[in-house]
Amino acid sequence: MAASVAMASLACGSRSGLDAAGPGIPEAQPLALAPPPAALPTDEPPLLTDEPLRAPAMTGCVDITRSYTSVPATVMLLIDQSGSMDLRFGPLGTRWDILREAIVEPETGLLAWLDQSAEVGLMLYTSLDGFEGGGACPMITRVDVQVGSVEKVRGAYLAEEPEPEGDTPTGEGIDQAVIQLARVGGAAPKYILLLTDGAPDTCAQPDPQNGMPQAIDAAERAFAQGIRVITVGVSQELSGQNLQRMANAGAGKPPELRYGQDADAEPPLSANNDPRQLADQLKGVIGDVRTCNIELGTEVGLGRGLEGRLSLDGEALDYDNGDGWSFVDDDTLLIHGAACEKILADGERLEVRFPCISAPPSPR
Repeated sequence: MAASVAMASLACGSRSGLDAAGPGIPEAQPLALAPPPAALPTDEPPLLTDEPLRAPAMTGCVDITRSYTSVPATVMLLIDQSGSMDLRFGPLGTRWDILREAIVEPETGLLAWLDQSAEVGLMLYTSLDGFEGGGACPMITRVDVQVGSVEKVRGAYLAEEPEPEGDTPTGEGIDQAVIQLARVGGAAPKYILLLTDGAPDTCAQPDPQNGMPQAIDAAERAFAQGIRVITVGVSQELSGQNLQRMANAGAGKPPELRYGQDADAEPPLSANNDPRQLADQLKGVIGDVRTCNIELGTEVGLGRGLEGRLSLDGEALDYDNGDGWSFVDDDTLLIHGAACEKILADGERLEVRFPCISAPPSPR
């Protein structure tokens, strides 16, 4: 989202983990590391070895700069409502349930992270046999983009379920989202956050699923109208080169570029199957929406408030101050009062700094 925000974050020992699989693109697999066994008690003195001393690992580092445009972004959530969204997505639930929880959960979800002043809308899309079924295509459930629509979006999304026999006309869904965003006035940058789980079809040909060229064309048309399409694959069925091509097209780049090989290629984005981690991914994807909640990307710790150095447009923000900032949890800050109002209005540059600290030594 270089058009709206340049965000640099150096979080020790962390990375986004959003790369998707495909030819020439290694798939990032979640790792679960077993804790080391506890050392047995002993009366023996420690052994002296020739092993060199190692520098302690460092953690808790934060170096973030957000450079905002003069107006907040406008986001349309475009969500696949096809029947396959009811399939399992890891051990915690279906694709639909995991994604919906990541967005609507009242404490940690994407909508809770957005401020009430954010301009956000919702479109759920599917079809029943396209034009062949005799009904509308695409079938759309919509909440218009407007300021203060967060609760409307949450309510509409909670009321819906996947369409059991629903298809995936993604290209036509993007076109409908563009039509809605084109009606929103002002100079705010506009984004479509597309969340889908499989190969698209079209209204003209609902079966087989050969609609990827049309989806790529629709993403390119959107970009030509000043609307960026950011695609997140909510299963391994949409991964590899198809997800790569959608990522490139939505950013106005040649679809054939490959992340990790071509310098200008966009990273393909695959959803995590844990709702909270997926929520964090989505916050990172649309992090340029103006918000007073700041995700740090690493655990800093609630007791380090006096070590933080925050400034907004060159003015220092004080910790635990009505017009300054405070911790929400170990890895999230909240900007308060006049400082928050400035971010939401015309603030241009927020800087967040925490020094590194030594990590506790691992048991040996």
